[in-house]
Amino acid sequence: MEAAAKIYTSIVFPNILSGTDPHLFDLQKTMLDATLDCIKVLSVDGRLLTMNRAGCLALNVPQDSAFGMPWLSLLPEDVHQLGKEALQKAAEGHSARFQGRSESPDGLMYWDNLLTPLVDASGRVLSILCVSRDVTTKTKLEKELEESINREKLLSNEMQHRIKNLFSVVAGLISIAEKEAVRSNTQDTATQILREKLGALSRASDAVFSGIDSGVCDAGQPDLETLVRSVLQPYGDRCLIGGRQASIPRKIMTTFALFLHELATNSVKYGALSTDGGDVTIRWKADGDMLDLTWSETGGPKIAASPERRGFGSAMVDRIVQAAGGRIDRIWRAEGLVADLHLPIPAQD
Repeated sequence: MEAAAKIYTSIVFPNILSGTDPHLFDLQKTMLDATLDCIKVLSVDGRLLTMNRAGCLALNVPQDSAFGMPWLSLLPEDVHQLGKEALQKAAEGHSARFQGRSESPDGLMYWDNLLTPLVDASGRVLSILCVSRDVTTKTKLEKELEESINREKLLSNEMQHRIKNLFSVVAGLISIAEKEAVRSNTQDTATQILREKLGALSRASDAVFSGIDSGVCDAGQPDLETLVRSVLQPYGDRCLIGGRQASIPRKIMTTFALFLHELATNSVKYGALSTDGGDVTIRWKADGDMLDLTWSETGGPKIAASPERRGFGSAMVDRIVQAAGGRIDRIWRAEGLVADLHLPIPAQD
């Protein structure tokens, strides 16, 4: 870019270094119009004096314009501050550079802007040459690469989180199975009870991660109560479930099941389901286009204060719910967590 700016300077102002006044000739304009770079000559106070054909097309300025307008007014507002700082630096006699963007008929374009001060023999800044090069392809590739890296990090963190949670949940289910075996009047052993709970946990995981559960996703819309019981079946009668009969669209079924699964996992690790006398109450209502569900824990370890930060799983579920247009409100009472899910019900296709 710096080399190109020097070449453009020699074309626009061939005698600038000798101190003569700058002139633009038809031949020079033809040469500048042949390049894909956007070339602009700005006054020291940032007004557009002239611009080549590529610049006119990029900024939607008629090629026969008299110019004279503030250059920054042609740029998106969110890059004005960067442009202002670059102009100030160039007006003081220093080259400046910043990344910008513009709207075009082909969509959003990204630009690398280099501002070079044009000075006379005494060092006084006469005007500013701005060369803007299209870096749309490069910028989009960089953004795609960054998004890909972020997705890989998210997947890696999610895998670590789920593996860690799996051990915690299984340990909790072992404890629950042992207690149920002691209270049971049947011949079922703790191992048999645990095997049933692990099978239920596997089916619940299918409902959460694949969105397809053999007992839930029959023809038509899944029944909300059936889905809730499927996800929470491993925890037995510790979960008290109730609400009006309602169906849940397949589009939000996985989001809903993931919310329940994450709360149950955290409850087994830290909340009501981690103690002998704790339980969870789940109530819901579906009115029109909104589903409201309340998860309320009691009998668990006393809560002194709300957590200082969210765990990875909770943060991930919050993002997924927000992406679906919903929200999760949490109240950390001393006797246990209350979580309210508000989730829009999408229209059927």
